[in-house]
Amino acid sequence: MSTPRRQRIVQRWRIAFVVALVAPVAALADDAREWLEGMNSALAEKSYEGTFFHERGGVSESLRIHHRIRKGEVAERLVSLDGSGREFIRLGDELSYVLPDQRTILIERRPRTVGLLPSFPRFDDRTARFYRLEPVQRARFNDRDARLVTLVPLDPYRYGFRVWIDSRTKLPLKSELYDRRGQVLERIAFASLQVSRDIPDSTFMPGVSTEGFRRIESDRSVRVRTVNDPGAIWNLRTAPRGFRLTQRARQTLPGAEEPVSHLVLSDGLASVSVFIGARLPPKSAKEIAIERQIGASTAFSTFIHGHHVVVVGEVPVQTAKLIASELSPEEPGKPQSPAEPERPSEPVNP
Repeated sequence: MSTPRRQRIVQRWRIAFVVALVAPVAALADDAREWLEGMNSALAEKSYEGTFFHERGGVSESLRIHHRIRKGEVAERLVSLDGSGREFIRLGDELSYVLPDQRTILIERRPRTVGLLPSFPRFDDRTARFYRLEPVQRARFNDRDARLVTLVPLDPYRYGFRVWIDSRTKLPLKSELYDRRGQVLERIAFASLQVSRDIPDSTFMPGVSTEGFRRIESDRSVRVRTVNDPGAIWNLRTAPRGFRLTQRARQTLPGAEEPVSHLVLSDGLASVSVFIGARLPPKSAKEIAIERQIGASTAFSTFIHGHHVVVVGEVPVQTAKLIASELSPEEPGKPQSPAEPERPSEPVNP
C-alpha cells in the first residue's frame, strides 16, 4: 500500500473516531435542551397544584400554588402558608396582591407570559453562548423519577441553574441557583405537585375576607412612558457580555417629584433593572455605594454624576457594579464591545 493512500485511510479513521466521541455529547446536550423545553411547556400549558418551599438568604417560606388553564385563559393563586398569609391572584393580565396584615389589596396589570412561580431556566441559541448544558442525569426526588439538568455559567457575570424535572409530567420538582463557588443561593423544592384536570373558580378567591380592605390601583400611582427620544434618558455605554438592553422608559413613582429613568437588561435568563433618579447628593459617605444581597437577589445603590442609581436583579454583585459604572447621561451612540472581566475563572459545578 502506498504511503499517500495509507495516510488517507488513517485520516478517515481519525475523523470517524472523533465523530464517534462528539456525537453522543451533542445528543446529550440536545436531550437536556428538550427536557428544559418540555418543562417550560408543561408550566405554561398544564393545570397543576402543589406546595413548595422557597429558600433564600437563610430564610425558608412555604407556599401553595394553583395554576389553571381553561379555554386559553390563565388563572393563578399563590398563597404564603407562613407569617402574614399574603396572597397573589392572577386572572388574565390582572394581578392582585392581598396583604391581610396591612388590610390592603394592590392591583396591577402584568403580561400574561409572566407567571407567579419564580422563574425556571430556559435555553436557546443565544443563552448557549453564555451557559453550558451538562449531560442529563437520572435522579429521584420525593420518591419520583426525575431528570437533573444543569446549566453552568461560562463567566462570572451570572449564576448557574440546576433543575430536577419529573419524568412523567415534565413539571419541575426542585431547582437551585448557585454561584461560581458552587454555593446554593436560592432553592425551590416541591413537597407535593400534581396535574389537576379541573380547578374550581372558588380556588382563585382570597382565603380571607377583604371587606374594608384598602384597594390601590397601580395605574393611578405609577405611570410608565416609553421614551422615543434617546437623549431624554440615560444610556449604557457597554454591558456585561451576554446582556443587552431590552427596555428603556421613564416612570413616575409614588412620592417622587420627577420621573426616573428605567433600564432593563437581560441575557435571556437573568434580568436586571436600573433606576436613575434626579440629582440628589448623598447624606453621608456611607451612602455613596451600598450593596446588599439576599439569596440570588442583588441590590446596588450608588451615585453617578450626582444622580441616585439603584441596580436590582438576580446577578452577582460585580455584575450590578459593572452596569452602574457604565451608565452615562449622554446621548447614546452605537454600543461598544461588551465589558470583560479581568480574569474569568473556570466555572464550578456544585
